[in-house]
Amino acid sequence: MFTYSKELNEYIISRRQKNINDNKKTAKNIKQLLNMFRPDEITYELAFKIIKSVEQCINEIYSHPNSTLSLIANLRFLFETCINTRLLSSEPSYKYKLRYSIYSHQVEKSENYTSYAKKDISLLDTLIQSEKEIELVDSDESDKKVNELYDKLDKELSIFLDVAEYNGAEIHKDFIQSYIIENQKRINDMIVARDAFINELLKNQEANLIFKFDGSIDDIEKKLKDKRTWKKKATDTGLEEMYMFIYDYTSALVHSTSYSILIPNQLDKSEEEMIIGLGTRITNDILENLKVFAKIPNITIVESVKVV
Repeated sequence: MFTYSKELNEYIISRRQKNINDNKKTAKNIKQLLNMFRPDEITYELAFKIIKSVEQCINEIYSHPNSTLSLIANLRFLFETCINTRLLSSEPSYKYKLRYSIYSHQVEKSENYTSYAKKDISLLDTLIQSEKEIELVDSDESDKKVNELYDKLDKELSIFLDVAEYNGAEIHKDFIQSYIIENQKRINDMIVARDAFINELLKNQEANLIFKFDGSIDDIEKKLKDKRTWKKKATDTGLEEMYMFIYDYTSALVHSTSYSILIPNQLDKSEEEMIIGLGTRITNDILENLKVFAKIPNITIVESVKVV
């Protein structure tokens, strides 16, 4: 990384601050114009949610410049959002694919929870059986041996077992089974919401012109799935070189590689400044592409000042 004289560094910071302020004004202006010239519901929702996420993300970068994990995670999120907004502004089909993908992500996430819950139930079943065998002996050591079972359970790699010892294995198993039932209801609700979204798309003239749906669910789901990797998406949006840099740079710091283990991963000041500067530039790119995507008119909202 470069190091600069005090005067030059102050100048760079002042230039960056101007861009930061411009980004804040642009984000605010986009939100106001979205409400004034409201686009279709999908565009409106995506644009607003993206701005909200970006504002939160960049604020964390500015607020916690000394936190390596915060800087790295937020930089990567910003970059992937940049890819998404470039796709939104250049591919008319992408807004439908992006909006549709939320259902598959939510269902997959919930199904993973169920899978882990069943794994933890299996651990409880083993403990329950062992506990019964100990109780059959009814020795002075029974309580000690049962406690040892729970001590061992506390060391298992699990998600749902934190209060297993407090509840007791059998009662806690019932709690997890109840969670699985409730989680399945959430999955079913998401599937219903997904099907409702698909039905709305079948009535959407633009979506039908883009995808040429044949009316079958299989055809719709196939055409709405975007199977491109982040690398392919980056290539398609002219960001392949930046993708290679950011993914190599962030992976070296957040994954347990020889580099992150053997080399101190605390960022030096110049790296912090690089991430803050890059994050600011990426934010500008995101906002500019959002304006194209949402067809935001080239108007600046000027707030009147009340003179007392």
